[in-house]
Amino acid sequence: MKITLKEIAKRAGVSPSTVSRVINNSKPVNEEVKKRVINVLKETNYLPFVAQNLSLQQDQLLIGVICPQYSNTVLDDLIVGINRVCKLYGYDTVIGLTDGSTNNELHYIDLFSNKLSVQGLIFMGEQWQEEHLELIQKNLTPVVLIGQISSIPSIPSVHVDNITASYEAVTYLLQNGHRKIAMIRGNTGQTVREDRFHGYRKALIDSGIPLEERWIVDSELSIEGGSQAIASLLEHEPIPSAVFCSTDSIAIGAVTYLMDHGYRVPEDISVFGFDGIELSSLMRPRLSTIEYSAVEIGMTATRNLIKLCKNEQEQISPHINITHNLVIRESTNSLKSS
Repeated sequence: MKITLKEIAKRAGVSPSTVSRVINNSKPVNEEVKKRVINVLKETNYLPFVAQNLSLQQDQLLIGVICPQYSNTVLDDLIVGINRVCKLYGYDTVIGLTDGSTNNELHYIDLFSNKLSVQGLIFMGEQWQEEHLELIQKNLTPVVLIGQISSIPSIPSVHVDNITASYEAVTYLLQNGHRKIAMIRGNTGQTVREDRFHGYRKALIDSGIPLEERWIVDSELSIEGGSQAIASLLEHEPIPSAVFCSTDSIAIGAVTYLMDHGYRVPEDISVFGFDGIELSSLMRPRLSTIEYSAVEIGMTATRNLIKLCKNEQEQISPHINITHNLVIRESTNSLKSS
């Protein structure tokens, strides 16, 4: 049976708020009471890493970050946001870069929780599964998810509304006369991939446009992957008039390939990205994209995690969607005005 804060308080003969103060070292507690609470924490193995830090008077507080390793993505901004809040509250960060495999993710969860004794974890990996949950519950480590909607009340999540954002981007193309709209999906990041595809598909269905399987191709989350994906789309006639891409990196690769091979963007093919990375506004033609603040996602997730570490769960929303908006630039045009 999982030990609770109330049970700890009952065994120590104090209130739950007193136990919370001892765990977080947030307010002064009588030394005798403090020792009694710590002894119960040790005996029940409740949050052993916190209790150990308290008893040894260690100052170092760690937040573990588990994420896949990609280049030219929003991950850099996410880490900036995480570090910004960590520094504000006196935490350091330790980062585990994975290849997106469950085994690697479980390895870092175990390493960070048991060997490094982190206070909490931010998880930016593949779909959260039963194996992840079992390991977290075993180690009693607070967790916040980024990039997916958590189905577990005790594990909050933060991200952009991928379905709605994708729906709006494709609807914009439809409203501007495009009917032959392809999609280049990312081949990793299962939840994000499926949500962005779901938004694309729903926009077409709601407009009475049949889904063309030959206009849906997968790509690595890279500029090179986008180039290879658009090349495969161009092998068969008719070619699409617009391409919606799962990420800006993919879209940049698509635009580069098109222009290198004699196609005009947007006159021949419009290209729409997703993420609003810095390169999207620096390239020519500048990329139309879905923009949101990855820094804000990182900051919000970290604030929530620190609240979890302080047993302030009641102050946290189960899921938070960060605001997004369409940024229309020169990589898309209207067929209505052609």
